[in-house]
Amino acid sequence: MTITPPLPPFTYPVSWGPDMSPTHQAVWNVKVALAYFLIGLGSMISVVSSVDDAKIAIPTSGGEQMSIKEISKFKLGIGLTSLVSLILGLVFLVLDAGKPATAWEIFTYGLEYGRWESWMFLGTIFLSVLLLLVLIYDGIWLGSFVKIFSRINSWYIVKTKMFSIRYVLIALIIIFGILSASYGGVLFSQTNIGLWRNPIIVLLFPVSGLSSAAAFGLTLTLLIKDKSVRDYNLLLWSKIDLFAEISEAVLIVLFLYIGVLSSYASTSVYEVLFGRYSVYFWVLVVTIGLTIPMLLEILLHRLSPAMYKYIVVIITILVIVGAVALRYYVVIASAYFYPPLSPFTPTQLQFPWGTCWGE
Repeated sequence: MTITPPLPPFTYPVSWGPDMSPTHQAVWNVKVALAYFLIGLGSMISVVSSVDDAKIAIPTSGGEQMSIKEISKFKLGIGLTSLVSLILGLVFLVLDAGKPATAWEIFTYGLEYGRWESWMFLGTIFLSVLLLLVLIYDGIWLGSFVKIFSRINSWYIVKTKMFSIRYVLIALIIIFGILSASYGGVLFSQTNIGLWRNPIIVLLFPVSGLSSAAAFGLTLTLLIKDKSVRDYNLLLWSKIDLFAEISEAVLIVLFLYIGVLSSYASTSVYEVLFGRYSVYFWVLVVTIGLTIPMLLEILLHRLSPAMYKYIVVIITILVIVGAVALRYYVVIASAYFYPPLSPFTPTQLQFPWGTCWGE
């Protein structure tokens, strides 16, 4: 059955009646949580790596050539992680849409009818541009190992006439990386769901993504054999991870506190803290995802370097578990508790290319 998009002006129902049907509740499931976790990871890991690249200035000759070979493995690992995470995030969003075969129509429908006010359309644009930039980034670091990419590699890590162009790429990755990691929070904040309609969620999404990215970057530093280069990156990524985790903990407290103050969101907060989801929240998000990793980060630099590979992998696993759980139990699961209004405002409803909300 072909779905024909309505002509402007758009009219959508904004109430489901006294109860939300189970079929619509089922939209908010683990696929959405995984999608926004992967998008946050892929976006922010490329942002952090690009910011660090601004300091890379390798001469055409000299003793640092071995170091650049070592760092290339790490940077390529970063780029591939970003690329795979972004693609998988988009796949989960498309699978959740209900009719994946027509998901591409979000572009044509948005452009044809000028739906620039919708963060679904804007988010898709941000992610598409970031994917292209990450492909270029992967090609740059692949140039250290594959001759066909050596030219693009040379203007990025060797001081030539085109060396300054790399700052344009760095700036673009930073801008679109932050936009891609943030758009999910902006989209959720535009809904009629009490707990989601919270300005803190706009910051919580990218900061949580930064924590996941830094933790994953820690594990990737193990690809570096040169001790001085590895130690530098271990220190850099662990510091970023620690400060991101502290910031994430503060934002979660503010997010739930604002929810308590709202009569529409207080039920959701109760379910997360003391009700149906409380055990999962306190164990998976607070203990496993935040407290233990922060303690391990502090402990990391007090141990012998021989122990790094064990503690770093543990930190990464715990942070990832916590990040996925955060999106599910604090954000997705809370969708079941809100007044009988449509989750989306009239301007933020999904495009009618096949989802449950658009049908």
